[in-house]
Amino acid sequence: PFVMTRRGFGADGELRWLGNALRAELSGSLLPHDRVEGQERWAAQLNASGEPLPGLRTRLALEAVSDDDYWKDLRRRISSPTPRLLARDWLAEHSSQWAGANWQAYARLQAWQVLQTTELATRIVAPYQREPQLGVRVRSGSELGDGLLPGPLRPRLEGSLELEYNRFTLPRSAQAGQLPGGERVHLLGDLSLPLGDSAWWFTPRLRVNAAEYRVSQALADGRRRAGRTVPSFSIDTGLAFERDSRLLGRAVLQSLEPRLLYVQTPYRAQDQLPNFDSAPRAFNVDSIYSVNEFTGIDRVADARQLAFGAVSRWVDANDGDERLRLGLVQRYQFRPQRITAGTDGVNRRFSDLLLAGAAHLSSPWWADAALQYDPDEKRSVRTVLAARYQPGPFRTVSLAYRLTRGQNEQLDLAWQWPLWGRSAKGGGSCQGAWYSAGRVQYSLKDSRVTDSLLGVEYDAGCWVLRMGVERLSTGLAESSTRFLLQLELVGLSRFGSNALKVLRDNVPGYRPLASDKAP
Repeated sequence: PFVMTRRGFGADGELRWLGNALRAELSGSLLPHDRVEGQERWAAQLNASGEPLPGLRTRLALEAVSDDDYWKDLRRRISSPTPRLLARDWLAEHSSQWAGANWQAYARLQAWQVLQTTELATRIVAPYQREPQLGVRVRSGSELGDGLLPGPLRPRLEGSLELEYNRFTLPRSAQAGQLPGGERVHLLGDLSLPLGDSAWWFTPRLRVNAAEYRVSQALADGRRRAGRTVPSFSIDTGLAFERDSRLLGRAVLQSLEPRLLYVQTPYRAQDQLPNFDSAPRAFNVDSIYSVNEFTGIDRVADARQLAFGAVSRWVDANDGDERLRLGLVQRYQFRPQRITAGTDGVNRRFSDLLLAGAAHLSSPWWADAALQYDPDEKRSVRTVLAARYQPGPFRTVSLAYRLTRGQNEQLDLAWQWPLWGRSAKGGGSCQGAWYSAGRVQYSLKDSRVTDSLLGVEYDAGCWVLRMGVERLSTGLAESSTRFLLQLELVGLSRFGSNALKVLRDNVPGYRPLASDKAP
């Protein structure tokens, strides 16, 4: 049971099944009469997985809530990382080996519950549902040269093929103006010839992305059927140099790892074709080494570009700890790119410069930094600076600064620290100790606290009491506040709201007080 002072009494429930062929967990929350809204409120989640037949794996994930405002009023009872977008997903796949290749056949049904608002400015675009998705994947590889060449120079031909059918539909809460849906058959082919060993690699690769569409509503040019085929060629190469060195008096192994990625993809007109599942990738150290700047199938960016960069690491020779890491990466365009999805700056010769670093120079201190620098404007576009001080168990303080120019600027402070007393470790007599834990996020742009969590914990050695107050922003001028209370009988059970999970999710470096006690 639970009680909400403004809304009334309710109950949470959970049912779990653990069998040889099936594992399932059903959980739900019921508020029979919400005094604020004057109606019943509920949430339900079902997660199941199993292997009913050898080689056949199934997975089911369902989540649903009673109304569109549930994510605002009872957000913590939604398990989805996107609280306004709840998935209903079933997947079955079978893997086997035949004719020297790995085969995988799969079937999927995917639908969404989209929690919309009455305000047009805050409504979200509904993703397409897959009803159904059917496909097969094949992957194979074999060595060439029959042992005539030494190991690093002996090429290995690797290939993969994906053939898939999708029928796309829209959820009922989709916005007006979205293409109603349609069908797509696509083929992805990949052929590569990797060379190298632990010190270097050189991988030429050929790709093809072919898709055929049939839509229920005519496209802008009047067609109901359309298709396109986009080939692509890339070369990914890199080196790894190592040497013995010293850093602040310590013996370290220093590495230098340069990398180049060349991509050549011709232009194919795609603006008249439907877009069911593609979106631009976020610009970061990982995506800059991607062959395609879009996720999904429906958009393939034309490219003639070179991504280049390097990272250097200083690794402690005694314990293997990475004491320092510095890296930078940038991309050069040989010609203007025509398929850009409106991304700013994508057609400059040199892209923004990405720099990243991490340091653990002394035992209690950690630091991380990332910077996206615009060489034309001579200023940073995105900046992340973070530091953590952790001198011992149950003692941690972290501070982070995040800037996305023109969007947000934020400070983030989190901690866990003893306040008074000394805790008993193990099964001895109950003694008392007080700890503080929390997190505060402050928007420098709006000059206000956005989300915050303030809590105290009492560790009596044989039981732990947690209390806290959490405030979550649910809009530009809206927020929700709740009080958390949890009693943990060490080695037995926990009662109350899941305050421990809230602290783990929100306080970097947080360590549960009962984690080192014997049951």
